[in-house]
Amino acid sequence: MVGMRVERGVASLKVRAVVAQVLLALFLLVTLLVAIGTAYLAVVEIQTGYTSYLLTLPVFSFYIVLAFLPAAIALTFWVWRAHANLHADGLDDLRTSPAWAALGLWVPIANLFMPKGAMRELWNRSHGEEAWFGQQSVDAVNSWWTCYVVGIVLISLLTGIVVVDRITPFMFLTPPGTNMLGMAFSSSLLALSAWLLIRIISRITRAQETVTTVGDTFA
Repeated sequence: MVGMRVERGVASLKVRAVVAQVLLALFLLVTLLVAIGTAYLAVVEIQTGYTSYLLTLPVFSFYIVLAFLPAAIALTFWVWRAHANLHADGLDDLRTSPAWAALGLWVPIANLFMPKGAMRELWNRSHGEEAWFGQQSVDAVNSWWTCYVVGIVLISLLTGIVVVDRITPFMFLTPPGTNMLGMAFSSSLLALSAWLLIRIISRITRAQETVTTVGDTFA
């Protein structure tokens, strides 16, 4: 019974994985285009001294958010199913519930640290590690999360600069091209994080297919 339940969960996980990976690939493409576009505008700004970041940065940020939301929603469904498979297979001492793993991607403040720990446990336990090894460091997860958090924080700071410049009497004075280069760098980090996450999803999904579908493996 356990084996059959997990097998159905793995089949469901594979579908969710494909959807999440396709949407993440789209997000990767958008962030790469934004990185190229802002890098070009930074060169123009340095050469001419004409700054356009008050107009262009909000537009680029909008495109990133537009591509990010469907990818994040698809990732949420995949994360929930992947953690649910571990619980359905009866693994001991799991620290993260499927619901909290999914909600942790969206709850403010918590979403800056919770997903890393949940993904680390998901990776280790999906690959057959014992409970004591569940929270051990995983290079792929660390790289993904570092790129994502740094990229998001930088874009948030740049967006904050635009808001302050437009709705207050204060203005941040930065050298020509600085804000655009910052946007290009942060977009590149987000593109890299998407690529790393696509690989992580693939590895965990494959691990659950080959390990957790054997119902008594972790008994």
